[in-house]
Amino acid sequence: MKRIIIIALFITSLVFTGCTDKREVDDLIIATAIALDLNEEGSLELSIQILNVHSVGNRPMDAAPVVVIAETGRTVQEVLRKISTIISEKLFFSHFVLLVIGEELAREGILPYVTFFAINQDALHRFNIAVARGCKGKDILKIVSVAAHVPSMSAEGKLLEATKYYGIGKYYTNDEVLSDIRSEGINLSLGSIQIIGDPEKGSDLENRKKTDLEAYTKASTIAVFKKDKLIDWMDEEESLGYNYISGKIKNSYIVVTKGDGTFASVQVMKVNSKTKPILENGKIKFKISISFLAEITGAMTMHMLETYWKERIMKSGFSARKQFKNRKQSKRTFSVSADCFIAKNINSGWK
Repeated sequence: MKRIIIIALFITSLVFTGCTDKREVDDLIIATAIALDLNEEGSLELSIQILNVHSVGNRPMDAAPVVVIAETGRTVQEVLRKISTIISEKLFFSHFVLLVIGEELAREGILPYVTFFAINQDALHRFNIAVARGCKGKDILKIVSVAAHVPSMSAEGKLLEATKYYGIGKYYTNDEVLSDIRSEGINLSLGSIQIIGDPEKGSDLENRKKTDLEAYTKASTIAVFKKDKLIDWMDEEESLGYNYISGKIKNSYIVVTKGDGTFASVQVMKVNSKTKPILENGKIKFKISISFLAEITGAMTMHMLETYWKERIMKSGFSARKQFKNRKQSKRTFSVSADCFIAKNINSGWK
C-alpha cells in the first residue's frame, strides 16, 4: 500500500510540474521587423520594430501597436549590443517577419547584413527581405495601418499579395537571397515597398482615424541587383514580364483592347513557365514556354488573347533590354530581367 501511495505521489509531481524556464508573453520584447539604413554620417543605422503586447489584444486606437527604436554602429552585432542599453529584456526574434533595407544602403551592398541574419540562431530564416524604395527602411516600419494593427504585418502582407495576385512584387527569404548572391551567372532581384504621402504624418496614430490617409505603404516594382548591390528598378511591365517568365504568378489579370477600342479583362491563373537555352550558330538563345488558364470576363476571341499575350511578354523583355542598356548599368547584352532567372538554366562557366 505504501508503494502504491509513493508511486502515485511521484506521478502527480511529474504531471503538475511546470516549465522552470517559462516566460510570460507580457515579459517578452518581441521584434517584428528590422530596418537597415545609412545615416547622414554614412554609418549603419539599425531600427527594430517592437510589439506593444499591451495594445494588441483589444486593438485600442489610441495606443501605439509598436515602438521603433534605433541605434548606429559599424556592424549589426555592435548595434544590437547598443540597443541592449535601451531595452530591459533580451529581444525575441522568433516573430521577426520582415527585413527592410533602405535604398541608399542597398546601393552600397547588402551581403554582410543578410549573412549576419543567416547565421543568427535566434532568427528564423522565413522572413522576407525587401528594399525601401525612395525612402529609409526605418520610415516603412513607422507607417501605421488600418488593415493590419502591426505595420510590419501590413507591409509583409502587401508584398505577398502583390506577388501572388498582381505580379509586380517579389517575396524572397534570407536563404534565397544569399543563394542568388553567391551563385555564378545570376543576379539578385528583390521586391520593394514605398511610402505614398508624408512619412511623418503616416507615423501619427491620427492617420488611421481618417478616411483619407495622409500616408500609407504600397508594394512597388522589382529591384535589380548586380551581385549584392542595387543598380536599378524594373518598371511595372518589366516586373510583370519577369514574374510571368519565372512562373511566380499564380493569379493575375490582363486587359486586352478589342477591335472597337473597348477593353476586356482576362483573369490569368496557374501560370507555368519553362526556359530552355539553345546554342544556335555559336549564339545562345532561349526558348520560353508559358502555359496558363484564363477566364475571359468580356466578349473576346482566343486569337485576340493569344496576340496580346505574345506582345506583352516580348515587350517586357525587350523594353528591359533597351532601358538598362541605355542606362549603362550593366555590360551584359541581354535584358537585366533575363539575368535574374535565365542564368539558372545555364552552365555556371558561361559568361
